[in-house]
Amino acid sequence: MTRLRVFLLLLLVPLVLNGCAAYQNMNRREACDKSIKDYTKLVRWQEAEKAAIAFVDAKQRLAYDKAAESLRRRQVTIADSRILAHECHTEKRTAEATVEFDYFVLPDNRLKTLTDRQTWAFRENTKEDPDQGDGWKLISPLPAFK
Repeated sequence: MTRLRVFLLLLLVPLVLNGCAAYQNMNRREACDKSIKDYTKLVRWQEAEKAAIAFVDAKQRLAYDKAAESLRRRQVTIADSRILAHECHTEKRTAEATVEFDYFVLPDNRLKTLTDRQTWAFRENTKEDPDQGDGWKLISPLPAFK
C-alpha cells in the first residue's frame, strides 16, 4: 500500500509543477498583452514620460527620456495608434509588437504614419540588480517621429 502511495506521489509532483508553470506563463502572457496596450495608449496620448517610468527598461531610460523630450519640444501630436501585431514568448521572456502611429508635427498639418517595431523583455528583481523592476519592459527605443 505504501508503494502505491509513493508511486502516485511521484506521478503527481510533475503534474503539479507543470500546472504551476503553465499558470505562470498564462499570467505572463496576459501581463504582456496589457503592457503593450497600456504603453501604446500612453504614447498615443503624448504621455511618453509616464510610459518611460512604467514600461521602459532601466538601461534604455536615458535615451528614451531624451527622445520623449524631443517629441515634446518639436510639438509632435499623435492622432491615432494601432497595434498591428504582437507576440509574447513567455518561455523565452521576450515579446515583439508592431504598432502604427498616425501623427503630425506643427506647424505642418499633414498626417504621417510611422511603424514602430517594439522589442520587450520580462524582467524580475534580483539580489544583483534590485532596481531592475518587475514585469514587461520595453528594450527598443522610442521611434523618431520625423
